[in-house]
Amino acid sequence: MKKICEFLNCKQEGIYPAPRSRKDINSYKYYCIEHIRDFNKSWNFFEGLTEEEFENEIRKSTTWDRPSWKFGTSNFNKKIKDPFNFFNDIEDTKFSKKKVNSKLLSSWKLLELNPTTNIEEVKKKYKSLAKKWHPDKNLKLKDNASDMFVKITNAYKVIIKSFKSPSIDIN
Repeated sequence: MKKICEFLNCKQEGIYPAPRSRKDINSYKYYCIEHIRDFNKSWNFFEGLTEEEFENEIRKSTTWDRPSWKFGTSNFNKKIKDPFNFFNDIEDTKFSKKKVNSKLLSSWKLLELNPTTNIEEVKKKYKSLAKKWHPDKNLKLKDNASDMFVKITNAYKVIIKSFKSPSIDIN
């Protein structure tokens, strides 16, 4: 059965679908080639929307109309069915924050840095302290300098190890 173009008084075959309205997007009118071109030129999917509705449509389209939330605001443990209790001990996984112990804290203090310092600054600070306390440079304080140099080197190793492993337990 041939469909006739739904444009007023048009008798040509209507084989090109066009949505009836924005709200009824899956229901179609059928037009001939001439009238579908006119329809496409004048069709505005967002016509009649307020500015706020238009903004919401844009935001929805960035996630393909799927619901979303800001990163880190959803507690996924409650939304996932977990029959084997895989996520119950989430703090013990590699995703947990670094476990800071007393040795690591004293290492940060010895290098005169705080735990939020990045690895490049740690290396820079170690280099300057190593030069300052190297036994060959401090001939008068040879024993004290040697002890301090060893302490600084050990503290540096502890801090660098904490950057390489997500969870550190140094005893």
